[in-house]
Amino acid sequence: MLCHFQNHIHSLKPLCLQADLSPIHFQDFWQEVIQQSHAIQLLAQDSWALWEPDSYEFLVLLFAALLAQKQVLLPPNRVSDLEKELAEQNILFLQRQPISATADPQVELNLNDAFLNQAQLYFYTSGSTGQPKKIPRTLRQLLNEVQGLEASFPLPEQAIAIATVSHQHIYGLLFKLLWPLASGRCFYQTQLAFPEDVADIQTKLAPLNIKNYVISSPALLKRWTPDVRLQHCLSIYSSGGKLDSGVRPYLNRPINEVFGSSETGGIAHRQQDDALWIPFANVDIQMRDQQELAVQANHAFSESWILTGDKIEVLDATNPKSPFRLLGRLDRIVKLEEKRLSLDAIEHKIIELDDIAQCHVLILEREHRQILACVAVLSEAARQQLQSSNKVQCVAAIKAQLQLKLEGIAIPRQWRFLTQLPQNAQSKLNKQYMKSLFQPMLLPIVLAQHNAPDQAIYQLEFSAELECFKGHFPDYPIFPGVGQIGFVQHFARQTWADLEWCNGFEQLKFQDLIRPYMVLQLKLSRKLHKVSFELTHADQTLASGRLLFKTQTEQV
Repeated sequence: MLCHFQNHIHSLKPLCLQADLSPIHFQDFWQEVIQQSHAIQLLAQDSWALWEPDSYEFLVLLFAALLAQKQVLLPPNRVSDLEKELAEQNILFLQRQPISATADPQVELNLNDAFLNQAQLYFYTSGSTGQPKKIPRTLRQLLNEVQGLEASFPLPEQAIAIATVSHQHIYGLLFKLLWPLASGRCFYQTQLAFPEDVADIQTKLAPLNIKNYVISSPALLKRWTPDVRLQHCLSIYSSGGKLDSGVRPYLNRPINEVFGSSETGGIAHRQQDDALWIPFANVDIQMRDQQELAVQANHAFSESWILTGDKIEVLDATNPKSPFRLLGRLDRIVKLEEKRLSLDAIEHKIIELDDIAQCHVLILEREHRQILACVAVLSEAARQQLQSSNKVQCVAAIKAQLQLKLEGIAIPRQWRFLTQLPQNAQSKLNKQYMKSLFQPMLLPIVLAQHNAPDQAIYQLEFSAELECFKGHFPDYPIFPGVGQIGFVQHFARQTWADLEWCNGFEQLKFQDLIRPYMVLQLKLSRKLHKVSFELTHADQTLASGRLLFKTQTEQV
């Protein structure tokens, strides 16, 4: 099947299924795009940031802005600091524009090569260093990648994309939105948060007798349980990080694991934990110096060969389509006190311990010298031991075991213990955030978050190192109510950038204590300038209330 955005402009097939399962057709979508593009073309700025939680609205604004010959930036979030930083560059966030009564939606679209080549987006990526950078991609390159997906993953014409990942990230944008748009398929509008949500929507879709495919991430798939059964599902796709070994048996459908980056796009895929990676149909690979993976693809941001920083082993070094094995990151080789160390190798040795389920090792700067630190997920037994004894004893026991596996300089000196490694909004390891865990800690640790237009859910862990626990009380630390109000304000303002400051409270209730090592859910719900919050542990509410905010709109 020829895969191109131009093919389905006048189609009456559904492109998007809304939450109530009512369809929006291709033809109606493209008419909205044309109307919005006319309005956006009149705007003065040449570059616009696009952050829109609704998948359908996002797709309308994306194509409308590109048709209006605007550059589009896809930021990783919409926190107030980033909004101010972009505003200083005269880059504002794009919204739907009022439509002129004289606008003609019947203009014939021509999504030809000239348009595809000039239509440019910028993706933000943290890269291996954690420093944000912008990656340019043209719509032509993205279409090339979609065509590569179509060649590598044959799907029937009628298949609905269901996603648990954000379309703001390149993986979600390609798999959930652009692939259906170019192939004549359909996507479910709402981003889902939990395995049970996926199974529930599949049950609702069952009467339509249409197959579906699920676009997910390692962060969600590792929370799957065998009792959550997928229905009418052709395949599951996973990207954004390595899928943990042993996850696949918990799901009743195959998982296609996808490896790639914002710079290169998709590179390769596989269906088993220890299988070799198979390059996509339109990707060539080479093994360069130090066994570094080099990639060339017509969907990458550059036509030249791109060095990835990944160390590989190839089956056939003379074959550009050769399957390969990933051996870790070359840029995770560090020099500590004149000694070359592999952070990947250190992590491998730490995970061999019975007490450690996962870990991330990093370098910290301390008084003009570097030291190793580790963020670790303990086994259930070790975590119970930590809570019943103390952290000093726990760290000493781990270091004693590591002395049999690692030389002294390679044993991390500072440790943080969490129930899971923190993920960013794209379900990748949040490396910069983990580094901040070794600074004075004023806020609970964000393990995961899920944002909707008027609601946000944060999974928070209350590390024993939090400043609010110190001295309150020495022999029985608890997190005070004033500290809870402080972090609720912080997360509310981080979620909705137009909230300025809190100037009142309503119905505050503190019903139970927050102790070290607890993991809570913070649910924020917004109505105008009021933000309701609820802190829960299991099924128990620990605190709730409403915060009243001053907004930017009120100040104008």
